[in-house]
Amino acid sequence: MAPEENMDLLKNVESMSLIHTHPPVDHGGGGSSGTTSFGLDARNLEIKTKSIEHTLVPLVSQITTLVNFKESYLTNGKPKSERAIRSAMKVGSAVEAAIERFVAVGETIADENPDIQPEMYDACHEARLAGTSIANLSFCSTEVPDVPILDKSVLVRASRQLLSSVTRVLLLADRVLVKHILRAEDKVAYSLSRLEVCRSFTEFVKIFAEFGGEMVDLAHRSGDRQHDLKSEKRKAQMGVARTSLERHTMLLLTSSKTLLRHPDSKSALQCRDGVFDQIRSALQLIAICVSDGVVPVETCRFIQTTSEEPLDIGIQLTANAAIKQLTEMLEMVRMTSRVGVGVRERLIGALDALCEMTQDFTDSAYTPHHHREQILDFLEECRFEMTNLILPEDDSSDQLRSDSIDVTVERLHRRLKDLGKQLQIVAMDHVSETLRANEDQVLLSSIKACAVSGDIDGVERYMDKFREHAEHMQEVCRLLHHISLTDALHVNTGHCERNMRSLAPLTLLSGRTLCQHPSSRIARENLEVFCDTWSQSVNDLSRLAKESDSAACGRVAAEKQAYMSLPRPGVSSGDSSSSLPQFSSSRYGPLRPDHSLESQTVTRLLCDSDDSISSASFENRENHQNRHTVLAQGGDELSSTASVASEDRKAFEYRISLILDDLQSVSAHD
Repeated sequence: MAPEENMDLLKNVESMSLIHTHPPVDHGGGGSSGTTSFGLDARNLEIKTKSIEHTLVPLVSQITTLVNFKESYLTNGKPKSERAIRSAMKVGSAVEAAIERFVAVGETIADENPDIQPEMYDACHEARLAGTSIANLSFCSTEVPDVPILDKSVLVRASRQLLSSVTRVLLLADRVLVKHILRAEDKVAYSLSRLEVCRSFTEFVKIFAEFGGEMVDLAHRSGDRQHDLKSEKRKAQMGVARTSLERHTMLLLTSSKTLLRHPDSKSALQCRDGVFDQIRSALQLIAICVSDGVVPVETCRFIQTTSEEPLDIGIQLTANAAIKQLTEMLEMVRMTSRVGVGVRERLIGALDALCEMTQDFTDSAYTPHHHREQILDFLEECRFEMTNLILPEDDSSDQLRSDSIDVTVERLHRRLKDLGKQLQIVAMDHVSETLRANEDQVLLSSIKACAVSGDIDGVERYMDKFREHAEHMQEVCRLLHHISLTDALHVNTGHCERNMRSLAPLTLLSGRTLCQHPSSRIARENLEVFCDTWSQSVNDLSRLAKESDSAACGRVAAEKQAYMSLPRPGVSSGDSSSSLPQFSSSRYGPLRPDHSLESQTVTRLLCDSDDSISSASFENRENHQNRHTVLAQGGDELSSTASVASEDRKAFEYRISLILDDLQSVSAHD
């Protein structure tokens, strides 16, 4: 069977209702065939990860082969060869044996996780019964005398129950993985709370070492989950959150060291608290992504929602989304050839929303006058065509009315397409002009120079200029967000604006702290790290601009190789055949918590290395010297192909080890 047919069949599993041929077994845990205590609705099985899909594909293929064999036999009525009959019987036996091994693994997982034990036992019991039914039905043959002809519906019902029960087992096992990620986040959050109240540098070094090991563990688990998710929006959000955690780990170190050295500085306290808030926001975003449709998670698990702006940026309306919505409505009008009262109101509302979204382009002080006039002209033409479309129906014939609607809809389509292209041109012009000016390096260098010399007036003057420049950069990100064509760009551009909005005041606070303590080496290091992080955000903007331009031109960037956190039991990654999965317990290693990972990671990170320290200082000098080159190139190095997941892990562990080595060297020096 072709892979496309397998995936089409697999998609039906998500909407498949579970038909019970046997009553569920009660294990005393209150499990039922409907909604369970663990929140799993057996009649609404939604698959969120690629690994579960690929695990089900071989089973779907074999069951489909068996059903097609029976259907062909019953439809044609022609006797089959003995070889074909033996093959069908062999398929049924293989399904039963594989399900038995698979169920054994599921029961082992249930024993290790009491919170899902009742429901997992129910699902395993149903899978075992369904596998036995499939095996028994495969032996039914009209070639045998006195055996009634097998009804196809019986085999289909047993197959549906088997697929549903196996899917339930996989989804419950997937929930165990999600629970492990949430527990890893809880450990990080607990260490953050300890770091927040720490007042001793020696104690801070000890707690931060534990925090580093927990961050590495979380990076491993969240990275596996990110590559396994089906939703492009959730994958992009996970990537944004993990990048934010990595960058703010270094900011947390320097800002905390600055506060410990200058405990009376209000600016140092505000700067450090701001870094804590950003780390907790990233943890909350990861929790939202991994638990989406899997387990319920509190909206205030790690943060207190005081902002009106939602953390899930994927639901925000943009100009491109407004154009897409209006285009879909126009297609419905073209198909029905009628514009009723309700449709008329929805069309007017969609056009008003589009006009509101374009105000970010027309109200910008940096938009050239001719571009602003062009956008307003396109909007006026859209309003004119919309007025013609929503006019009350006259006494003309239906054919004339239909032709008139088709012509008006086609004109509106062209106007909306021209408007989208114009918005694309304006946004890309904003990005190119901003990157070409390259004001970041000059302003940040001036702030550092004035702060070191103790020039308070100079620091305030350049801070005002940097604040204005940061607002301009956020505006550019917002325009880029409006023209994003894919879910990944929609998420990345929106979070790029948020990161700059949160990072700009923290950078200014670090500069004010250095101005108050111009001779402080730690305060100077803190400002340099914030400046480097701001430069990384500018590089992100450049990379996203290139990706947006590629998406608009129809060029698709190469995606990373998919990584599956849930293994394919019994099927190697290099085997593309559709043989039945051989479910073995050894393949379910990632489903069990690795208790030694944390201790091994901390031990590895705490090892002193003179080479690491010298490498860290050399890397800092290189970053300082090449910062101007990075900005001038517009982030070319960030637009290259991303490394594989294992290299990302090693790089993250190496950076954490450098941070810890630097901490220990500072502690020994003090």
